[in-house]
Amino acid sequence: MKYISKIILLFIVLAISSCNEEYLETAPTDQLGADEVLSTIVNQRAALEGIHRYMYGSGGAQDEAGGYGDHMINYDFLGQDVVNPQRGSGWFIAVHQWLEHRSNTSSLVNQTYNFYYTIIVNANNIINSIDNVEGSADEKNNIKGQAYFYRAFGHYMLVQLYAERYKAGQANDQLGIVINLDDLNNLGEAKARSTVDQVYAQIEADLTTALQSLNASSVTSSDKSQISKNVVNGMFARVYLTKGEWANAIDYAQDARQGFPLTSAAQIQEGFNNYGATGWIWSSRIIPDQGTYFSSFFAYMSYNYSSSHIRNNPKCINADLYDMIPATDVRKGFWAVTQAEMNAIDIPSNFAKYPYMNTKFKSPGAGTLGDGDVVLMRTAEMILIEAEANARLGVANEPAARTALFSLVSQRDPNAVISTNTGQALIDEILVQRRIELWGEGFNFLDLKRANLPLKRSTRGSFSLTQARITDIPAGDLQWQWFFPISAINVNPNLVQND
Repeated sequence: MKYISKIILLFIVLAISSCNEEYLETAPTDQLGADEVLSTIVNQRAALEGIHRYMYGSGGAQDEAGGYGDHMINYDFLGQDVVNPQRGSGWFIAVHQWLEHRSNTSSLVNQTYNFYYTIIVNANNIINSIDNVEGSADEKNNIKGQAYFYRAFGHYMLVQLYAERYKAGQANDQLGIVINLDDLNNLGEAKARSTVDQVYAQIEADLTTALQSLNASSVTSSDKSQISKNVVNGMFARVYLTKGEWANAIDYAQDARQGFPLTSAAQIQEGFNNYGATGWIWSSRIIPDQGTYFSSFFAYMSYNYSSSHIRNNPKCINADLYDMIPATDVRKGFWAVTQAEMNAIDIPSNFAKYPYMNTKFKSPGAGTLGDGDVVLMRTAEMILIEAEANARLGVANEPAARTALFSLVSQRDPNAVISTNTGQALIDEILVQRRIELWGEGFNFLDLKRANLPLKRSTRGSFSLTQARITDIPAGDLQWQWFFPISAINVNPNLVQND
């Protein structure tokens, strides 16, 4: 009999609990048979909804309990474009200093490892049981497709963080992560790390099955927290961009944005807090009475949420990147630099203001009632993938790269003209546009790593060396690989550490 722990049962009732090493036990002390918990199609759907809920409320330390939104913040604080002018309440400082992800006892590595494997295990419990449940093929295919997506998503995020980057055109036999396709009671098995190539093969296989299952179902939803065919196509595009399979990245990026027009210049100034925005393909829709409050994305990244972190430490942009934005570009208004611009920001007098502070993310409510929806995938990202992949394919594809890029920048800047750059200059231009457009959305560290670029933080503007500790990390340095938590190594002696 397959077993399911209390944590999984909590997903069924959509109550989120902190997840530690208990889910790694071979035989959990509190057990319910899967035939009791996942025996109906209704409970299968509820289990899937639990994963959606876990994406924005995972439990744990305050700076990690907001689910994937808080993970996005970590990936940007490890990068070069989000600046901490002050310590604030202290959250994310050790991440920004490149200390916490290289500590095998840190809350960051523990929570990150547990977060993605918890998603994977819950997806596995659905995948490995749903065929035996009575219900319509339509409903079962929809649930199964979403579960396969989540399993791919979990492995994809883990391999990017804990392994050496994927190297296009090479064997990629470097150590990746442990692939898990099992139910809860098999997680305690001492499994070795698969190679990076093997992990990506599993990711692609799961995304393929996800797309096939969703294509076989007529079930649809307007709720963007649900996994649609567009979302799966978008994840394929991300994977192929990471792998350097440029033609595939282009095809899937184009498919992902079908039916999702680019967010208009007016709408992108509305605070990035509404899942109904045009151009949002995938997002966490925050149910008002189920928010994570001081753990939420907006409690750390907005300019107006009434948290001690925001009141003392507004998030700023890399000054060098800001200077690359034309004055006529609407995105220039995402940051306040001059005293007049800072004075114009509508926040209480006890909120600190620093040059280059962001106004991109706006809490939609007053005080602590402002958990906004968290954007996870946008049409603009797909356009940028299409542009970059075309540029990297060489001279013959450069016109297509310029056209794709112009379709985005012309909507942001009425004075924009189509690029005349070629070669590396065109690639660099697209990467700059990616940094501007996706600022604060969790891509910077992962982009630097996949492209084998060094970390180079500008020391201008509101940059604080006290808060950042470092300004440069060479490309390919061992520090780009996260440590595995010692708790996981203690459970699995075959898990080789990144040291």
